[in-house]
Amino acid sequence: MDENAVRAMIKDHFDASTDDIVRASEIYADEAVLEFPQGRERIRGKAHIIAFRSAYPARVTFEMHRTIGLLDLWVNEYAIRYDDTKPLHVVGIMEFRDGKVVRERIYFGEPWDPPEWRARWVEPMG
Repeated sequence: MDENAVRAMIKDHFDASTDDIVRASEIYADEAVLEFPQGRERIRGKAHIIAFRSAYPARVTFEMHRTIGLLDLWVNEYAIRYDDTKPLHVVGIMEFRDGKVVRERIYFGEPWDPPEWRARWVEPMG
């Protein structure tokens, strides 16, 4: 797939994900698999992904930081908020086949306050 086409699909996916789950799910193949390794969960099939996200009990918003990829493997870095709570940092890995996502793995991480002992080697990120 053309890199610009993939980037446009991913952007549209995240732009629609808060308010239009069906449109956001156009990126997925019918047999797509969505995985959450930290919760040891797997959702099989686009229809189940749509049902799961449509039933979600919180309003979910996204702030994209970076999308990188090549050919059929793309990585998205973003922050996700549930009902305007503190953002969680997320990395999502999308595998494409025939122009659609066939597997997505999403990893979540909560922010933390870094310990003082390492301050001399690091700089704060904005």
